[in-house]
Amino acid sequence: MALFIVTCIDKEGTLEQRMTARPAHLARLEQLHQKGQLILAGPMPKDVGFWGSTLVVDFETREALDVWLQEEPYLHAGVYDHIDVKPFIQVFPKV
Repeated sequence: MALFIVTCIDKEGTLEQRMTARPAHLARLEQLHQKGQLILAGPMPKDVGFWGSTLVVDFETREALDVWLQEEPYLHAGVYDHIDVKPFIQVFPKV
């Protein structure tokens, strides 16, 4: 398995879409967590609304992660402007 940092940047003015899609978004993250593939996840808040979301996830390949991301509710709701994915090596805490 391989770790990835996924940084999702919101479009301006999409708070309502974000809140509407939130239950489906959280349900997908819960499924990923149950499979042991979610290391951490959370929003990046700003004064009003959010900059976006950050995830650290464990997928077999980048291609498998890309397939999973294609079904992201926030993406389908038009919340995300873009998604950046980078490989990640966890040093601390030691696992």
